[in-house]
Amino acid sequence: MRKVFTKISAFSLSALLFGTLFGCGKPQEKGTAELSFYAINDLHGKYMDTDTQPGMDEFTAYMKALYSDGAREEILLSSGDMWQGTVESSTNKGRLMTEWMNELGFVSMTLGNHEYDWGAQVLTPNSELAEFPFLAINVTYNGQAVDYCRASTVVEKSGVKIGIIGAIGDCLSSISGDFTDGLAFATGNELTKLVKAESTRLRKEEGCDFIVYSMHSGYGDSFSATSVQTVTGRQISDYYDTALSKGYVDLVFEGHTHQSYILKDEYGVYHLQGGGENRYISSADVSFNKDKGKYTVTPRLLGTDVYASDSITGDPVVGEIFDKYFEEGNPYTTVLGRNARRRQSDEVCEQVAKLYYEAGIEEWGSEYDIVLGGGYLKLRTPYRVEAGNVTYANLFSVLPFDNELVLGKIKGSNLINNFLETSNYNYHVYTSLRSMDVSPNEYYYIIVDSYSSTYKPNRITEVKRSSKGKYARDLLAEYVSAGRWN
Repeated sequence: MRKVFTKISAFSLSALLFGTLFGCGKPQEKGTAELSFYAINDLHGKYMDTDTQPGMDEFTAYMKALYSDGAREEILLSSGDMWQGTVESSTNKGRLMTEWMNELGFVSMTLGNHEYDWGAQVLTPNSELAEFPFLAINVTYNGQAVDYCRASTVVEKSGVKIGIIGAIGDCLSSISGDFTDGLAFATGNELTKLVKAESTRLRKEEGCDFIVYSMHSGYGDSFSATSVQTVTGRQISDYYDTALSKGYVDLVFEGHTHQSYILKDEYGVYHLQGGGENRYISSADVSFNKDKGKYTVTPRLLGTDVYASDSITGDPVVGEIFDKYFEEGNPYTTVLGRNARRRQSDEVCEQVAKLYYEAGIEEWGSEYDIVLGGGYLKLRTPYRVEAGNVTYANLFSVLPFDNELVLGKIKGSNLINNFLETSNYNYHVYTSLRSMDVSPNEYYYIIVDSYSSTYKPNRITEVKRSSKGKYARDLLAEYVSAGRWN
């Protein structure tokens, strides 16, 4: 059950940092609403404390302290990719995270691409568990609206009506082909039209004063700026049409690229993304003059030194929710074995490719001449396996995907172009073949996972799927348990 908070309003950030001990609250001016938005993106299930980063217990306590103060009104939302990535969240398909979000009073969650990693069938029961709406204005299935998300939601704080519109970016290709048949995300001009129409409806029919756009899409793969940077529409046009900033959208929270930035477009609208995986929280203080209908926005990125500092005692409810799903303690923290040295992403992925090949030979080698193992393999944070004791949770965090092993058949020309001579550095293979050994018009058997096999440009015909129920992390766990990394 969700605990009910006494909600009076909240500290401004400066009050929290400098005035908490002295009880100095800022009274609201007549006719002015003081609002504070907080947005999380790409948390990827980083729920419990680890050796390298804090969990959500300190942030929970931080937000509850804000809720109990009378200086401001807080609005907490998510811009997607909340569930997938760790043992504590992925093994229950995001239900633990959804319960925590209920506890902390999120007003909405925009869907991210990794919410689809177990298929859309997970989204409906999670949407029923959630005490807040899932948002994605641009999702359709076989051309029809879906039942697990909606275009927008409306919240009212201090007499100000706030419309929140959600959208998922152009990232359908990052979802396993097992789950994308019939699924579509409107993008580009089509998405702009949808958002304009919904913004207009929210203002005219719902009486909204302020529109927030929460989108699981963002600027750049390598850009980072923790102070305000001014950008033009041309610079961000690959994911955002600044025509929306001309009266349709007042504030934008973003996600997906895991970058940390505060951008200001040519129309004065701020765009924020808080990195990902609990490194930053995006925040914006909005002072809204209700008499004049005008507002000012003060954006900032809050680091863990603010919301997870040593001075904050973590809220025990985080552990209580965890215990509901792991009554006997986390069964995945048992030490599997030792790792003699740090192993970077490429080395781990190349080892996995070899393990794919060996697993394929064991299961199908007596029937098929298998020549290669591997495919698209990419580690997640922290992008390496450290020296020392290795647990299943360690391996889960870097290889969180539930992609099944597949015996595939591929034409020689495609084997050369898509695997042996590919320019994609995320493709890792184990094989004794050289391109000159491959006949372009003959067919070959290879072992990949279901992400690579269903990626249509690879042109793989699936022959069989493994009956073993093991993913990349499981094969690596067996390898480590056998003492192969000592």
